[in-house]
Amino acid sequence: MNHVASNTSLLREMVRLLGPTDPDAPPDAALDALLSGMVGIFVRLSGVSRAAVVLRLPEDEAPRVRAAAPDGEWLRGEALEAVMRPFDQRETDSTPAVAVLPIEETEQGAARGALVARIGDAEAKRAMADAALVLGRAVDLHQALAAERAARAGELVSLRARVSSGFAAIFGPGGCPGLAGLRADVERAAREAGPVLLWGEAGTGKAGLARLIHEMSPRGAKPFVTADAADAGSVFGTAGNGFPGAGAVEDAAGGGVYVADLAGLAGRDGTDAVERLVRLAEDGGFSRIGSDTPRRTRARLILGSGLPPRELLARIPGLAPLLRGGLSRVIGVPALRQRPGDIPILLERAAAVLAGRSGTRPVFSPRAVKALAAYSWPGNDAEVGSLVAEALLSRTGNRLDLGDLPARIFSMAPAAGGDAVRGVRPGTLWELERDRIATVLSRHGWVKTRAARELGLTPRQLGWRMKRYGLAREAEN
Repeated sequence: MNHVASNTSLLREMVRLLGPTDPDAPPDAALDALLSGMVGIFVRLSGVSRAAVVLRLPEDEAPRVRAAAPDGEWLRGEALEAVMRPFDQRETDSTPAVAVLPIEETEQGAARGALVARIGDAEAKRAMADAALVLGRAVDLHQALAAERAARAGELVSLRARVSSGFAAIFGPGGCPGLAGLRADVERAAREAGPVLLWGEAGTGKAGLARLIHEMSPRGAKPFVTADAADAGSVFGTAGNGFPGAGAVEDAAGGGVYVADLAGLAGRDGTDAVERLVRLAEDGGFSRIGSDTPRRTRARLILGSGLPPRELLARIPGLAPLLRGGLSRVIGVPALRQRPGDIPILLERAAAVLAGRSGTRPVFSPRAVKALAAYSWPGNDAEVGSLVAEALLSRTGNRLDLGDLPARIFSMAPAAGGDAVRGVRPGTLWELERDRIATVLSRHGWVKTRAARELGLTPRQLGWRMKRYGLAREAEN
């Protein structure tokens, strides 16, 4: 048989086995099955009586026979160790013959893998080197596959943990009851592929819901990228002589894109961006700013707006194709003042996170919670963290009371010595706190130190409140 022709046939048959593997098969089992098939072909087409592949991969404590034909019983103990020795320690005329696989060696220079065979003639020995190249490639590919699967498994575990914690934080037993009505819409949006509009006041957590929808979707393991609608370059990318680069649509790589603040497109300057956004939502087509080169994406589009759809359409008529049937789902996120039951939960979470490093867990007094429930929360959920941080700075113990709250909580109260603001009803928290402070001061003869001790305040905090409530003059009289 012609040597070149036989080697070509041998290698072709071995390479043919380098096809897709069962994604559910363990990587080690898949590698052993592949090597067994290749060794079987080598024995059949090269004319050797028996052959085996020996590997000592980084996770192996000792060399192992991973594939053999017809069996590997002839490779044991010293014989197995001998084939993996560095070249300068191996007998050149050893039997069986050894062809080292071209994969990374150990730090000591010993082989990580070898094709071992009982050779019947010189032609078969020449075929070993070519076969070892193919076997080495097979080992490399499967090690890379195992590493990729391990990385993906880690990403999946991390993703599931994020989804689980994110979902629980909003919809779980300890979540926000005021958002429970959104659960069905969020779950449906995650299963759908079309564009979604999330609308609600600034700070209500639209970006967090967008991420949760993405991570719960079939494309959840892919990137999730955010951009501002008013900055078209950050959405679509830029081209030209300035600073060319990809935008969120390309960075998402088929994942999810959250475009925030659609209302920012109102006005003459936003017309081009509106048209681009409508086209992107319709068929995934787009081009970078400054370029006419058409591009296409499979990324899922989620939009955010501080205005309800009807008002958004009135301001930006160009969004009509999108808002009148181009969306798979519209979800309205209520403001925090419309969800008073969520306020204690958000306060407790923020306090636990911000004070966690100190080893203490501060709690809000019932009076403080009541005052915060009556607050208008113009910054919504996003304002909770900053407000709690301010309160923690002024606290004197683990209990956060009215005296620790920022002044803006009482901004609807009358100014010191002034008239009541229109709309403030008798019996408000402001009046209750003023009356309590006045009563305690009177009981202690207007001695601030003793009164502050009963109120749970420092003398300085009490003095500030006396000024705010117009009680300073009474203290001087």
